[in-house]
Amino acid sequence: MEKPSSHTTVWSKIIGLQLYNSYAADADGRLPSLSIIRLLYSIILFGGYLVGFYKTVEMMELPDPNPNSPSIFKFAYMTQIYSSVLGTFICYASLWRTDRMKCVFVEGIQSSNTKINDRYYQFRNMQVPAKQSILVPLSIGLLFILSLCEGYAQYNLSNYFTIIAIVYPLWMFHVTILEFTTLVKSTECIVTKLNWMLDAFLESLHRQSTPIVPAKGETNALNKVYPISRRPYVSEHELISGERLTYLFVIHENVAKLAEFINRAYSLQLIAIVTVTFVNTLFGFFIETKLLFWNYEMLDLILRACRYAFECIPACLLIYNMLVVCAATHTELFKSASLLHKLLQYKANYFIDDQALFERSKAIALQLLHRKRFPLFDGSGLFRLDFTFIFSVFSAATSYLIVLLQFDLTKDLEKAVV
Repeated sequence: MEKPSSHTTVWSKIIGLQLYNSYAADADGRLPSLSIIRLLYSIILFGGYLVGFYKTVEMMELPDPNPNSPSIFKFAYMTQIYSSVLGTFICYASLWRTDRMKCVFVEGIQSSNTKINDRYYQFRNMQVPAKQSILVPLSIGLLFILSLCEGYAQYNLSNYFTIIAIVYPLWMFHVTILEFTTLVKSTECIVTKLNWMLDAFLESLHRQSTPIVPAKGETNALNKVYPISRRPYVSEHELISGERLTYLFVIHENVAKLAEFINRAYSLQLIAIVTVTFVNTLFGFFIETKLLFWNYEMLDLILRACRYAFECIPACLLIYNMLVVCAATHTELFKSASLLHKLLQYKANYFIDDQALFERSKAIALQLLHRKRFPLFDGSGLFRLDFTFIFSVFSAATSYLIVLLQFDLTKDLEKAVV
């Protein structure tokens, strides 16, 4: 996976989240340079969003033209708009740092991939399939439909600036999560390739040390039992030596550091996006639940609440996809420890002349097992980006929803039936 952010570049440019012409060095070896045009474009987009936010706040302070509309919906939109501008400001404030760290990450991933292809040319044609989850196009399509619905609803109310204040943060959060997931996926591909190489190396050692008994009637030369001193190496792995194995450990450690590096780059944005999504989704489902229990025949209010509650569902789908990728990367990164332990079993065959390499391999395996207890991806230590995050969110959402449902909104909702 030589270009870890290729399929998100277009979206980043449109939303204004890319400040560099390219994240990779060009053909002449020149490093990525800051684009003044993209920087001005991002500033203009952010300025236009702030204008939309300011006009929306002005319209909210005016008396509601529909006196029969429950005030809970006004509070819901105030919560959505104010929380969104806070999350958007955090994302833009850290954009310069994040984009610069992203350049370093992409260069490091490409350098690791080049080192693997140059030093271990037997595995040059080994491609790790980077399959895209169906949740990505599903969430983008769903967000596009919800954006059209929100735009149409606000257009009928002549709230043109509200469309910008609501829709733009949703797309910016969406692209930010997609960028982070794509970069983590590139890390997973590199680590998976390293594990496949270790697994192939183990298979080669197993064939050297274990006699292969030919099946009855087979005359294939590959099944011939050679004397212990004359057993051949498997041809495609014959150039993997102790020096190359040590170099493999170095690449593995560098990739692990790159994973921690990109986690630090996006931690602040992820905290803001997860918080905004959690608050708005919880408040939306609170209103929806209240309406269903109070009067399920008020279809117009229920649909209005659904539109508000479901606007964060696409982000929830992408967050789940992000958790899947982060958990898979964490698993692959520490799968190397079990492969190294299997490799240590061949001390008499492989490490007999290199005790230093044996001790180094054992130390690296123990270090990987020790680090496995700590999350590789997290939001600055506030939450783990793995499947335990789902349990934590549902536990917190259930607790807060029970508290919110105890508020009596009968008098407010009765306005709609007057």
